[in-house]
Parts: sequence; structure tokens; C-alpha cells
Amino acid sequence: MTRSELDRLTVFLRARLGSPTSGRTPEASAASLRTLEQAALGVAAYFELAAHRPTPDGLAVEEQRARALWQTLHDMAAHWADHPDHPDRPGRGVPRPPGARVPALLPPAA
Repeated sequence: MTRSELDRLTVFLRARLGSPTSGRTPEASAASLRTLEQAALGVAAYFELAAHRPTPDGLAVEEQRARALWQTLHDMAAHWADHPDHPDRPGRGVPRPPGARVPALLPPAA
């Protein structure tokens, strides 16, 4: 995962979760938007840490947390067939069996 993939996914989710036609109650939408923002912030924080560490060895726990947050974002996006990494979208994503973990996180390029 890269920062641009995180940005693309969060923009997609913000649009879907904040839409008045989403069919969700305002309370449910607000809770999902909070989850989205917290997960995106956590992954972005991992990228910041990784950018300042010469080796990723000291970030094993943080990487595990960032992976879990990234999985949360993908799980949220999976409710819409047009999400950025949906396997049926031409040129997007890689088909994965249900419940499969997402690809490894990649720290930002130096």
C-alpha cells in the first residue's frame, strides 16, 4: 500500500459514507466516517514513522497495527462494487478470496 492508494481509498469512502443516498442513518454514517478518519490517520502515522526510520525492524508492532487499519478500510470499501480495488474493475485490484488479507504495506518512497 502506498500513500496515493490510501488517499484514493479514503476519498472513495468519504464520498460513499457521506452521501445522503447511502441509505444509512445519520448516526451510522457519522460513526463510519469516524472509523474511516481514525483508520486513515493511523496508516498515515505509520508512513510518517517509516519515513524517519532507516530500517523497518523497529516498527514491527506499528506495521501490524497499520495493516489491521488498512484491512478495516478495505472491509468498509468492500460494501460497494465500484471501490478502487474491486477485483471486477478493469485494471484494478487483484482477485482475492473472501477474507484474504490485503497486500503488504509499503512505506513511502524516500
